[in-house]
Amino acid sequence: MYLEALRYLTCPNVPTLPLTLEPGARTAPDGAIEHGWLRSPTGARYPIRDGIVDLVGPSVRPDSPAQLTNYLPPTAWAYERTWRPHALTLLSGEPFGYVRELPLVTGLAAADRGGLIVDIACSNGLYARALEQARAGAPGHVIGIDHALPMLRQARAYARAAGLRISYVRARAQKLPFADGSATVLAMGGSLNEIGDSNAALRELARTLTPTGRVVLMHLVQAERPLGRAMQQFLGLGGIVFQPLDRLNRQLAVAGLRLRAQWRYGVVAFSVLTPRPQGRGRLGVWRRSG
Repeated sequence: MYLEALRYLTCPNVPTLPLTLEPGARTAPDGAIEHGWLRSPTGARYPIRDGIVDLVGPSVRPDSPAQLTNYLPPTAWAYERTWRPHALTLLSGEPFGYVRELPLVTGLAAADRGGLIVDIACSNGLYARALEQARAGAPGHVIGIDHALPMLRQARAYARAAGLRISYVRARAQKLPFADGSATVLAMGGSLNEIGDSNAALRELARTLTPTGRVVLMHLVQAERPLGRAMQQFLGLGGIVFQPLDRLNRQLAVAGLRLRAQWRYGVVAFSVLTPRPQGRGRLGVWRRSG
């Protein structure tokens, strides 16, 4: 992690409390904090090992078989080398490589505004790297969080190879280590379907957004054809959930998020969300299906 992250990181259990770096930390030539400890005013201490902050600890285990696979080093190594570059093309049924996906995500996020930009459940940090490049020097910092250390280690290796200053933190989407109203951009690519308690995660997105902040989701929805639904039911045995789009949109609203725009390509959907003001009606939504 980098010192820039300390401006934003808070205690995962009490997000009103900041974390501080204990004396004696070891840094790399580029300024990354390689080893050390963060301390909460509660007295809790969190290790930094190999440049990654662990706010979860060894007692927490994966919630499902789908999450368990992310804890396996071979999965982390293979994810962007094999599956991810082709995933949206296969799932949407039309050409949808990085050259199309990443400009869409960074443009919707308006990452060039800067501020705190978080790639939630970041896996290999694909969105984090794209958002850092799109930030283009604007004040702020990009942080990638995930619950699986092998994924975070691979994400950090990719970022360092690209010369990008991105901090990586082991944390859960249901306990984001950020203060209320602190994040300008929250992005999540495909992980909402396997994140476990999605209601709690969505409430955390709403809590941490600034009043003018944005959430950009790439997520998968229930297939329309019987064969696709049968395959999704099978995947559901491993903890992956595919909801009808209308049901998911109601879930977003209950969590305190306002849907501002949405596009659907097969089972792949992109949604742009903002904080939902209390006591006000819902604005119209721009949707594109097919």
